[in-house]
Amino acid sequence: MKISDKYSKSLKDKWVTRFITNHPDEDNYDGVVMSISKSFIVIKEAKDFEFDGTVILPKKTIRGYRDSKFEQCYNSILRKNGQFKNLKTPDWMTNCTSIRDIIHELMRHNVWPGIEVLLDEEKESAFYIGPIVETLKNSFSIKCYNAAGEWENVYRIDYKDIFRMEFDSKYCNYFNDYMKLA
Repeated sequence: MKISDKYSKSLKDKWVTRFITNHPDEDNYDGVVMSISKSFIVIKEAKDFEFDGTVILPKKTIRGYRDSKFEQCYNSILRKNGQFKNLKTPDWMTNCTSIRDIIHELMRHNVWPGIEVLLDEEKESAFYIGPIVETLKNSFSIKCYNAAGEWENVYRIDYKDIFRMEFDSKYCNYFNDYMKLA
């Protein structure tokens, strides 16, 4: 089955699938596809038998999928524990057709995302978290803080370098709430 068919199956059937990426650390993402655009998918990420956050993956970062007996069991547990009733995406995402649109809407709605980029010919990664402060045609700026809870600089990132975006996860929500008081 083609990967595009898996996106559609996950969206239509509300089915958790593992998406295998080209990340240098071989990161994978389990989740239900909530939206499909020409260049990215939006998934509600599943962790520890709960949905936790929204992840946007550019299609160029996805190299495969797993949809096996493991996912069948995972889906059964999620259905048994009532997780599918919590499956929602923000209304503002409805009209987003590009990564740039999503970044703009995150800024407009004051949603502080976590954004991972690949560097050094995709051999290294960097994670930025904090508020979006500017959007331009080919890039945006984000004011970041580090894992020690210290404010850093404003960084400019090209849209094409984004590996993934994350928001509304426990990690982002708890850390952002803490930093909004700093």
